[in-house]
Amino acid sequence: MFTPVTLPHTIDKANNYSDSKSSTSRLAAIALLYLDQEDAFWCLVTIVEVDQRVFKDLMSEKLPRLCAHFEQHSVDYTLITFNWFLVVFVDSVVIFRFALGLFKYKEEEILKLQDSTSIFKYLRYFSRTILDSRKLGNIAFVDMNPFPLRQIRNRRTYHLEKVRLELSELEAIRADFIRERETNPERRDLISDDDEDS
Repeated sequence: MFTPVTLPHTIDKANNYSDSKSSTSRLAAIALLYLDQEDAFWCLVTIVEVDQRVFKDLMSEKLPRLCAHFEQHSVDYTLITFNWFLVVFVDSVVIFRFALGLFKYKEEEILKLQDSTSIFKYLRYFSRTILDSRKLGNIAFVDMNPFPLRQIRNRRTYHLEKVRLELSELEAIRADFIRERETNPERRDLISDDDEDS
């Protein structure tokens, strides 16, 4: 179990983790030990994509000024938080709380940054600058209230359905591409990324 003292350092390691594919591969391997392939896939989709979308919702709700600041400067902060959700294996409500707490803790400093480059540079190391674990814990578990688990579950269900629909649309596009390529002589030389990999 992570404590408020160790969490920022763990998140910092996640930010500096050079091979997120390796982390994802480990997570996939663990999922495949207990689940069939499709369930393992959806497990990864849930952890990575759905939780990132839920986190974006929570950022908009809990830290609207910071979220607007990121949007104004076209900063996709999920590029930073992605590894947090892959590397930190704790109760997801806890990681949502601490991730929001980290942003709230440094909100005023982030709001002072006025271009995307300086914001991204700051976000890569800002978790190292948090030294007061009690303050972080207080922000995560008092200031971020209310934080109903039902809300997280509902948002996951909503975003999971959206991700499934998006994947179905992509699969339909892929199937159309393959069908077009096979039936149109001029397109037979075209290859998809999937074909190129094999």
